[in-house]
Amino acid sequence: MKRNIIAIIANGEKVNNIGNILRDVDIIIAADGGANLCRLLKITPDYIIGDFDSISLENEEFFSESKFIEITEQDHTDMQKALDYALTLNPTKVKIISAFGKRTDHTLENILIFQNYDSSIPLEIFDNFGVITFYYPGKYKLTLQQGQTISFFSLSPITDLSLKGFKYPVNNATYTSNFAGISNVVINKKCTIKFIKGKLISYIVTV
Repeated sequence: MKRNIIAIIANGEKVNNIGNILRDVDIIIAADGGANLCRLLKITPDYIIGDFDSISLENEEFFSESKFIEITEQDHTDMQKALDYALTLNPTKVKIISAFGKRTDHTLENILIFQNYDSSIPLEIFDNFGVITFYYPGKYKLTLQQGQTISFFSLSPITDLSLKGFKYPVNNATYTSNFAGISNVVINKKCTIKFIKGKLISYIVTV
């Protein structure tokens, strides 16, 4: 499959290393007020999506090459609208930038959106300290940096979870409500994640 990496820039706290995150991106979507951040950073989005209640259109000529897609219905947030639209563009990966920070209610809503995301397309969420990745039932072999800090979460039950190659391993454990493993450490470059039911979230610290 031809690579098609899509980035969604939201209206949360500005992510400092955004240039590096966008280096391999093919399409940029601004989720409504995320367009203000794009303008601040001199990034021209390919699409601007939302109900346009947060975007400032002063110096509107900056967005002359962007396609505006107005979705006025209020059953979904601008992030959900942008993510839904991104999936229609046949991405091979979706990167989310600046989805957290500022208002806590928006942060919590975005966490719920990502938790309920059920596409097979890989989803990564970036902030100023690291990157969130979601894992679905199966076995994953990862190559990570020794000494790197990584945390794991499950917001719902998870079955037969194993984490190998980490300072604090987990062996075929089942958690009936949720799971939180904060500040684990990579001790082997080759790590394994395995579980048979549920959804696992990792947060790799990059700074």
